[in-house]
Amino acid sequence: MILDNNNELLEMNKWINEEMSSVISSRQLGLYNLISYHFGWSGKPGEDFTTVDFSSPSSLRMYGLACLVAANTLDPPIDQGSPVVGAGSAIEMLATFAEIHDDIQAGRPIRNERDAVWWVWGPAQAINAGDGLHALARLEILSLTEKNVDAERVFAATSILDNAALAMCEGRFAELEAQERIDITVEQYLEMAKSKSGSIMSGAMKLGALLTGKTEMIDPLGEFGSYIGVAMQIAWDIRELYGKSSHTSNINERPSEEVLNKKKLLPIIVAISNADISNKRKLGEIYFKRVLAPADVEQVRKLVSELGGRDFAVKTVDELKVKAFATISNIDCDVSLLNSFSKILTKVD
Repeated sequence: MILDNNNELLEMNKWINEEMSSVISSRQLGLYNLISYHFGWSGKPGEDFTTVDFSSPSSLRMYGLACLVAANTLDPPIDQGSPVVGAGSAIEMLATFAEIHDDIQAGRPIRNERDAVWWVWGPAQAINAGDGLHALARLEILSLTEKNVDAERVFAATSILDNAALAMCEGRFAELEAQERIDITVEQYLEMAKSKSGSIMSGAMKLGALLTGKTEMIDPLGEFGSYIGVAMQIAWDIRELYGKSSHTSNINERPSEEVLNKKKLLPIIVAISNADISNKRKLGEIYFKRVLAPADVEQVRKLVSELGGRDFAVKTVDELKVKAFATISNIDCDVSLLNSFSKILTKVD
């Protein structure tokens, strides 16, 4: 995902990067080198990698940016010194802690065309890096008191952050449970995606509304974020199955580890539901394997397309976006900014 040269979004995204970098670089222990490396700000041991461009379109911090977008749609313009930037950085660090752990769980050796943290430093130290980010996220929220945010709102912000974290963990738990099953329904998937991705996007939007002081906007924007978060997850599923993944090696155009590990992406779930006995047997034979081979993925892609899985997923993304904007149809906000941001998150191709 890139920001398509939208100067307003690029600037706010830069603020998130600079705030997080400032927090992380202020600590000297080697643990923070691992965190900095994951964000793309430093190299692995023995590697000279010091050039950092916080305004690069490829450094999208989608959850942190969602917080700033929500605030800016209600109370423009916010600036780099706004407490919203701290809150956005907190929710982004929260999402990133799960990202580091997710690489370990999936056995994914590559993240954004670089070796993953666990691949360089080992799973144990990568877990420490993820846990450290979770703690930093909470400290960043608590430090809002230093930016003249009253204690009541800081407490509310902490509650939003922790509830989003818990829901995300519940969604990831359900996702791992589903990995070895072949009977997952579309409804179960959508509930799982709502917890895993919708909760963090919803939390980000809620934080943005809370810190503008417009508390009546918290629930509508939170609901908007939930729908967009699920749509974003489905768009990601489509790209993982059909496109070139940013999380895996491009050697021999190898499919992503998510696909090879039999993750139940929405197009696959729909295809299984639509399949007749013969095609269910074909898909079942593939998915009862311990790990898929690249040749299996080609067969899966073909069957999924023929059974309408991809078309259904694309249609669902569009429907969720319509529902998202319906939730804010009666409130005074900058819909154009939300629309630009949502298009970036839910781009399929």
